[in-house]
Amino acid sequence: MKTVLTGQVILPGKVLSHGAVVIEGDRISEIFDPRDRPVDKESYIIDFGTHFISPGFIDLHVHGAHGRNVMDADMESLNLIGSHLIRSGVTGFLPTTVSSSLDTMADTMATVKQAPGFPLVCKPLGVYLEGPYLNPRQKGAQDSRFIKEMTERDIDVLTESAGCLKMVLTVAPEVGQNLKFIPRLLELGVIVAIGHSAATYEQTLAGIGSGITHATHLFNAMKPFHHREPGAVGAILDSDRVVAEIIADGVHVHPATLNLVIEKKGFERVCLVSDSVDPAGLGDGNFTLWNSPVEVKCGRVVLRGTTTLAGSILRMNQAVKNVFEWTDLALNQVVQMASLIPARVLGLAERLGSIAEGKYANLAVFDQEFRILQNFVLGKPML
Repeated sequence: MKTVLTGQVILPGKVLSHGAVVIEGDRISEIFDPRDRPVDKESYIIDFGTHFISPGFIDLHVHGAHGRNVMDADMESLNLIGSHLIRSGVTGFLPTTVSSSLDTMADTMATVKQAPGFPLVCKPLGVYLEGPYLNPRQKGAQDSRFIKEMTERDIDVLTESAGCLKMVLTVAPEVGQNLKFIPRLLELGVIVAIGHSAATYEQTLAGIGSGITHATHLFNAMKPFHHREPGAVGAILDSDRVVAEIIADGVHVHPATLNLVIEKKGFERVCLVSDSVDPAGLGDGNFTLWNSPVEVKCGRVVLRGTTTLAGSILRMNQAVKNVFEWTDLALNQVVQMASLIPARVLGLAERLGSIAEGKYANLAVFDQEFRILQNFVLGKPML
């Protein structure tokens, strides 16, 4: 039996104020205006009224939630993290590691590779290795004991461990021989990101020329922009080849700065991420993250006793709401920053990221306040 969802349908180019989305199996088979023709009464019809039917959000940068971390390397943790994400409209994500031993990262990837065989509420779409090939001067909350320069052996171990997983790898191109290894990473299908970097403008351009196409949480853990040395931030803003992550919580990036980024790069080269960490969903308090004490207070996660940010507790539906309220972008454009654009980063836009015929039926339904009312993953309701 077909399932038909009716409501305000968010398409890439517009919002269809009276729309119907037909789901057959795990795919979207048709989108139409029910005012033009009646909905087939033999279908299972779910009328969402004036609520929005959106493509499911894709969060490229997720460390943890509900007290669990992806580096626990077990399916229960992945599912608990996914249950947090699904309630914020996320239907696909990248489990994200931090600087650690190769064995620990390999264990994490081994767990993620098993995920398709389990009934997870939110699907991992690959893996994101945020380190260890970083600049220790821009380590943020990461453990400097594990930060290192890249080697040929590292590349072999990590890509063999990943197998067919989509992989994003954060690299500081100015450190050691990291820059020279970028073409090799591209040959192996790795999406190379710049992050945790003190690179100059010229060093960053060299990295982009070698194949960097992504930026890990722009501005954060990067040498600040300076009018005489724009650094990595300036080069990323200048580049049409690089998609920049933004943590739109008002803590990591000021709304005025977000507007500047969108004005310079266009919304099509900016993707929203949560950078969610273990305390997400647990409220304020003291916690342990990557063997370090952290404090959560008023929406901010910091290493306890410092002002150093340590990820976020941001929900993606709140990020979308924030950007919609802070900018002049249309709703369909903001939604793309959390769906179609990250799908393009992963090379999955033909299957995911927008509401279109033939694509997987990964959908989120939210109200005027961006509260998530229902999700569909591969055509099945998840809330």
